Amino acid sequence: MAIEYMVASQDSMSGSGDVATRLLQNGFDPRCIRPFVYKGKSYISKHTGQYKDNKPVYRNVPTQNAATLRKDDWIMIDQAVVTAARPRLRFFNELRAAGLNVNLPNALGKTVWQYERQSNLTGATVSMDGLRKGDADRPMYDMDQMPLPLIHKDFSFSARQIAVSRNSNMPIDTSTAAGAAQMVAEEVEKLSLGVSDSYTYGSGRVYGVMNYPNRLTKVFTNPWYNDGTRNTSWTPGILQKEILDARRALMDRYHYGPFNIYVSPDFDEVLDDDYNIGTAGVYSSITLRERLLKIEMVHSIRTCEFLPRGVLVMLEMSQSTIQAVTGMDITTVQWHTEGGFEIHFKVLCILLPRLKSDYYGNCGILHGALAPAATPPA
Repeated sequence: MAIEYMVASQDSMSGSGDVATRLLQNGFDPRCIRPFVYKGKSYISKHTGQYKDNKPVYRNVPTQNAATLRKDDWIMIDQAVVTAARPRLRFFNELRAAGLNVNLPNALGKTVWQYERQSNLTGATVSMDGLRKGDADRPMYDMDQMPLPLIHKDFSFSARQIAVSRNSNMPIDTSTAAGAAQMVAEEVEKLSLGVSDSYTYGSGRVYGVMNYPNRLTKVFTNPWYNDGTRNTSWTPGILQKEILDARRALMDRYHYGPFNIYVSPDFDEVLDDDYNIGTAGVYSSITLRERLLKIEMVHSIRTCEFLPRGVLVMLEMSQSTIQAVTGMDITTVQWHTEGGFEIHFKVLCILLPRLKSDYYGNCGILHGALAPAATPPA
């Protein structure tokens, strides 16, 4: 049987208790379980309720929760976590950089996000004086929802490791923290791309671009024979024409771009080769990648190391197609066990993709795969 107790303080912070209790008492703000030592006292950072430059303002508040790490230790861990995670979040960060980010406040205190899908309206009316009565639409709606799971990885230090760091005036080893952050970031990428299985909770699911049910699919001509050699009948112009067909298929479903193309690493061999228009021995001065980028509304072509071999995804970079949901950015929290002899850490986040289609199921995602490779001629 566990007995928890509370110690009041000047800011109504909890004194002690398990991690979940402290989170509940502090609005699920993870900073309440990131205590640090400053001038011999334990503090946490607490949101003041104010914002500056659209960012929350925090202040240090004394707490009865025992702190082991100094503020500089937390800075080192956070730097290691962010540095390790950033290059592994290539796809997800591109969504955020494109303005497709959605911030969910207090997402740690929620389990699902519910939203509506709306049918299309009829066209506008054209008249000379505006007196002609137009169609008064009443759109149809349906409800959908997605779960808000945590993605996390644990690591720990012993109290003795911390003591050695203090006594030798050496910084703590952050390599384990960096490794945990890398694992978390990679799972965010795999979930967003659809390489990992969709996550289910209740009646909602978190899908990626490769397993979203409403996505379009297309088979592309294989540039290789089944022995790995280049197919002699394949030309860069074939892929160019198939990309144009893919764009038309997306536009036919009312998604007009701009589009990003994401490919598996094996595509680099053909994309970075010279663009051959078909005349033997005659090559242009550009690569196939450069030629495809000249197609209207094709914004970029990126290689994603987590995509399985032979996969090409054409994605409309629009809020109507995909959003990067940020409920909690990658952060690290701590707690103690074994009477304080072991200090546990958890790198966690709520970074999720939200794939979208309209009321009729039209979607701006095309998932392409190469056709089975042919046998080379004898």
